[in-house]
Amino acid sequence: MKMFILGFILVTGFAFAHEHGHELPLTNYVKMQETLAADNFKDSLALHQVICGKELQNFKGSYKDCGKTFKTIEELRTSFKKLSDVYMAHGNKREMNDLQKASCPMAEAKWVQKKGELRNPYYGKSMLECGEKI
Repeated sequence: MKMFILGFILVTGFAFAHEHGHELPLTNYVKMQETLAADNFKDSLALHQVICGKELQNFKGSYKDCGKTFKTIEELRTSFKKLSDVYMAHGNKREMNDLQKASCPMAEAKWVQKKGELRNPYYGKSMLECGEKI
């Protein structure tokens, strides 16, 4: 029994340390932000699948929407709020220096994007520049 408890503690501790010590690459995330801002559901969904399949293996505890079926761009945008929280907390710091963080009070959400004009992924073309740099 002691060995089982010790093994559980080691595995749980390793998973926690691994998730919290790992930095996520931002390239696909930023591409997804851009495709959502452009109202491109098909490409956004494909990028979500790539991110879930290749980048979030160590973050399943922080982001639980991998494998979820999205029927609309609005559903995917809602999930992107949670995805953005993970990337803002664990994104590669070197890459983050070349990007900017933004916030949309109406969506009550933040995101990371290329520097320049705001491109809101939560409302797309209807409110493309809504938000503020943070």
